[in-house]
Amino acid sequence: MPKYTHEVVAETEYLPARFNLVKCSTNTIPAHWHEYLEILYLISGELTAVVQAETYNMAPGDIIVINSKDLHMTQTYGFTTYILLQISVEQIKQYLPRFEFLHFQTLISPGPEKPDEVFFYIQEMLKIYQAQEDGYQLLFTSRLYELIYYLYKDYSSRSIPQESGFASRDLYRITRAMEWVRQHFQDSLSLDDAADFLGLSREYFCRMFKKYTGQTFLEYLNAVRTMHLYEDLKRTDDSVTLLMEKNGITNYKVFMRTFKRLYGDTPQRVRKAAQEAGSL
Repeated sequence: MPKYTHEVVAETEYLPARFNLVKCSTNTIPAHWHEYLEILYLISGELTAVVQAETYNMAPGDIIVINSKDLHMTQTYGFTTYILLQISVEQIKQYLPRFEFLHFQTLISPGPEKPDEVFFYIQEMLKIYQAQEDGYQLLFTSRLYELIYYLYKDYSSRSIPQESGFASRDLYRITRAMEWVRQHFQDSLSLDDAADFLGLSREYFCRMFKKYTGQTFLEYLNAVRTMHLYEDLKRTDDSVTLLMEKNGITNYKVFMRTFKRLYGDTPQRVRKAAQEAGSL
C-alpha cells in the first residue's frame, strides 16, 4: 500500500487494544486513517465525526464504529468525555478470518428496540480499566471479545473490499494530498499548489477535500503545521516565532486561532503548563 496520512496506534500496556478515557475541551483531530478498528463512546459533551465523507453528530450514549482504513476526523465542542477504543485487525482475524469482508455500522444509538450488549460491555470495560484490580487484564480482555462478538452479531454486514481499503478515486486523491502535505508542510504551500499536484481544478479540489475530511484544505494544512509546532514546543526552548518559521506558518492570527482550537490555550501557557508538569 502507498504511504498516506497514517496513524500508528500504540496499544495500552498489557492489553490487546488501545483504551483511553479522553477528557478534553474543544479539539479537532484532522483527517487520518489507520489499520485498527476504532470505537468512540460519547459519555458527555458534543462530538462530530466525519467518516468516509459522512458526518455524524453524536449525542451522549452514542457509539461510532470506524472501520479499518476508513478516512476520518473528529471535532469536540466544549468539555467532552468519551472512550477511545482501538482494536488490532490482526487480533480480530484470529477469530474472524474473513474480517476484511465485514463492514460495521458506523453510528449506533441506544434505544428501546436496540440490542444493548455493546453499550453494556464498553461500560464494563471502563469500570474494569479504572479499578485495575489484580488480574484485571484478563477480565478486560474477556469483555473486549464479548463486545466484538455483539458488534459482529448485531451491527455488521458483508461487503466487498475496495482496492487499498479506500472507497473511491476521490478518497485516493485525498490521501495523496494528505501525504503530500505531510512531506512538504514546512514549504510554502497553497490551495492552487495542492490542486495542481492532483491535476484537478481548484473548485473541484476544494469541494472534494471538504466533503471527505470535514475541513477545508487550508484548515487541514494549518492543523498539520500547528501539531508539528506543538511537538517542537514541548521538546525545545525555541521561541514561538522561530517555531512558526520552522513549520511553515506565516499568519500569526490564523496560527493562534488554530492552536487554541486544537489545544485550548495559547502556546506560551501550554508550554508553561508542560514545564510545570515536568513533561519537558
